[in-house]
Amino acid sequence: MNKFFLMLIGLLFFNFSFGQHLYPEKFKGCIIDKFCLDCGDTKAQLPPDFGNEFISNLNEKYLRKINGLIEMQVLVDSVGTPCLLSAENSSNVKLKKLGIQRGINLTSKWTPAIVEGKPERSSVSLLITFKEGTYSINRRNFDSESYSNLESRGTPDVKGTKESKLTESWTVYNQSNSDLPWSMSRGVAASKNAVWLGTDNGLVKIVDDKMEVFNVKNSPLKPLKYDKNKASSIRYASVDKEDNLWLIAGWDAYKYDGKDWTVFDSINSPISWARNIYVDNSNNIWFSSWDGIAKYNGNEWSTIDTTNSKLPSNKTLGVFNDNQNRLWIGTFEGNIRIDAKETVEFNNSDTPLKEGLISQMYEDREGNLWFNLYYDDNSDSKIFVLRTNGEWESIKPKNANLFKENSINDFLLDEENGILWIALNGLGLMRYDITNDKWETYTNQNSNVPSIYIMQLAKDKNGAIWAATFAGIIRLNK
Repeated sequence: MNKFFLMLIGLLFFNFSFGQHLYPEKFKGCIIDKFCLDCGDTKAQLPPDFGNEFISNLNEKYLRKINGLIEMQVLVDSVGTPCLLSAENSSNVKLKKLGIQRGINLTSKWTPAIVEGKPERSSVSLLITFKEGTYSINRRNFDSESYSNLESRGTPDVKGTKESKLTESWTVYNQSNSDLPWSMSRGVAASKNAVWLGTDNGLVKIVDDKMEVFNVKNSPLKPLKYDKNKASSIRYASVDKEDNLWLIAGWDAYKYDGKDWTVFDSINSPISWARNIYVDNSNNIWFSSWDGIAKYNGNEWSTIDTTNSKLPSNKTLGVFNDNQNRLWIGTFEGNIRIDAKETVEFNNSDTPLKEGLISQMYEDREGNLWFNLYYDDNSDSKIFVLRTNGEWESIKPKNANLFKENSINDFLLDEENGILWIALNGLGLMRYDITNDKWETYTNQNSNVPSIYIMQLAKDKNGAIWAATFAGIIRLNK
């Protein structure tokens, strides 16, 4: 890495005392008995050469490979000593391998926050984006008086398909042009009569272009501890076979049947910071998490972890139950398939599942299995199909670097139209016309797709494709 850019951008402001981890991956060693969230008449400041110091402290081997986003919470004490407290990793490298804690903790003294003339312990949030040997640093500031659009648009490394050759166009919903309560969005799901949008500050129901907003005032959605008026981020959304809505927000899961809400937390369920939701054909609800797999059958809960199965790790990515009632599970240490009488392990297999980790699956009408695989390295093959004859097929564009340099957050196979949609973190959307073997790349440079960070995809009853982005919700124009 020989080319770096440093940008410090205030995105949002709050000023409340609190003592908690903002992000799911926690780090030991910080004293957290009392501190405030980016408070101060003068806020804590990074050392002048922070960027170069931070990078020089990281593992050089993994620094050469990394692409993606890392959001970090840094605790700065009253004498300016930094300590990494928590992080959320959306990059292609594990934080432990990168040495992110060492990278932060060994930087020079920061300038501490000053409150009423005295140094104060505070936490600072940084969003670091790695791209092809460069990095940028955005600082999240907090102030409850400013609820302006919180969004992240980004700049792709490629221009994408020439605009005149793009097949589709999009309608964009954001905080400025609609009732969407927050532009930064992560979840979207479609039920029989509505589309549900999960934002970083509330849930939205759309019926015939009319929006109904659910927030901390009119629903059980829990607020952030440092701002009782702001709902926890909705990270994933899904609809079950009975048309109930399921959400992951904060540490908890939520079910909404159109009238009543049910909240599943660590007291009444095994859920603790779930990652994804999967609904099988029998209407069982599955949750992947860092504590294994949790299953809810409508009446009771069960779990699959390293204590009761051959699961190689409790840090799970994806889960899927196919039409042969075989359960596929992807973890950070490998994949397994639980059949009726045996468990198949893939670490030594001659298949893509030897290295790639199952993040998401789909079974088409012909029984072919589609896989979104996560790799520790920058593999250019991420979407695979296991055909019914047992053969594996890699699905990738001619410019395979588009996959190599960007992780896949979600994919959606529109079988009626023969189109595969792929949401790429750091690029935008890709459209693959399967029949004509034609690829199109939609970025915020060649289309009105507003952000290079696309999180989740859904298809509504009318056939329109929806996507949650970090700068609003988009809908395919039909």
